[in-house]
Amino acid sequence: MQKFRLGFAGFYVFALLLLSVTVLQAAQKDASFVGSWEMTVTGGGQGGGQDGDQGGGGGNRGGRGGAQSLTITQDGDKFKVSHKTRRGDNAYDAMVSGNTISWTEERTGPDGNTRKIACKATLTGDTMTGTMGGGKFSREFTAKRSAQN
Repeated sequence: MQKFRLGFAGFYVFALLLLSVTVLQAAQKDASFVGSWEMTVTGGGQGGGQDGDQGGGGGNRGGRGGAQSLTITQDGDKFKVSHKTRRGDNAYDAMVSGNTISWTEERTGPDGNTRKIACKATLTGDTMTGTMGGGKFSREFTAKRSAQN
């Protein structure tokens, strides 16, 4: 009976160590989002205006939003995405799960109303591919890690 208890205790210690290693590896994978990214927005669904805002006139205008970049930072377990477009630089809280990051941007449209734009991207190596959309539009984007990282 005593040997059984020692074996059982040893099993629990091993399981806890294995769980700890798994959690640490997951945290390290999350950190791979951190850095600067050059972003390219491509044409998408209905109403896609420049920089992903809905434009007047509807239709698909394609990805003519100009140069865009993302800077992703991490403070503990919290992530922040700074999205720089020709209209300025705004920061948003982000959620990371494995190789996926998501955040919601708020932008003021030409009519003065605020629009929410849901963004989600998947990381593969030094490239993220994702979508951004809200309301009547959806656009795709890619982001490549900047060489300065």
